[in-house]
Amino acid sequence: MSNKVSCEIIKDMLPLYYDDVCSDDSKRMVEEHLAECPNCQNELDRLKADFTLPKEEIESIRNDRNVINNISSFWKQSRIKSFMKGIIISTLLFSLIILGYFGLFNWQIISVSTDKIEAENVGQLADSKIFFYYEINDGHSLNRLKYDMDKEGNFYITPLRPIIKREGQPHTGLEKSYYVIDIKYHEQARGKEIKAIYFGTPKDKILIWEKGMDVPKVNEEIENRYHNGKL
Repeated sequence: MSNKVSCEIIKDMLPLYYDDVCSDDSKRMVEEHLAECPNCQNELDRLKADFTLPKEEIESIRNDRNVINNISSFWKQSRIKSFMKGIIISTLLFSLIILGYFGLFNWQIISVSTDKIEAENVGQLADSKIFFYYEINDGHSLNRLKYDMDKEGNFYITPLRPIIKREGQPHTGLEKSYYVIDIKYHEQARGKEIKAIYFGTPKDKILIWEKGMDVPKVNEEIENRYHNGKL
């Protein structure tokens, strides 16, 4: 069959043969011709060379592709890390804002200066408890009294507020109040004798009572109000 087919026809068919898109009969015809025709075989070899990249170029392309894949993978990982870092930072900032807001308005850590406090009517109840009336007159609310006692037996009642003060509301806070101190109870609870009672802090204080002080008895009205739970 190869003697009946010219080289020109075979050369026209070589691209189809190379791409493996010709029929089986055409393929057999080309192969039979190539087996006997060195010129057409050389033409096929040249065709293969034209469509085949050098090994070095193939390796270079493969390396470039690996680099691109690595860059793409790194970029994806970096984006994920950046996203997670952003979430963590945002969460921390949000938490700090919430804590800061809560702290400014709710942490009772600032003591009230005694120049804003009046303490009077100190007296003693029938059961030896100390009674007095105090008033904080700066117009801001008070919601906490802290108790401390030092090693010398000085007992401190400290009014505390948050950093940002709120306006006082009538009959809702501790700005104006009668106060009763059970000395025996606090001595038993702390295992130490109380020698003096102050309203304020160790550095800014008003003396309420000290051991040996002559304290008058409260009147009958105060005594009754105390026992009826109306103080």
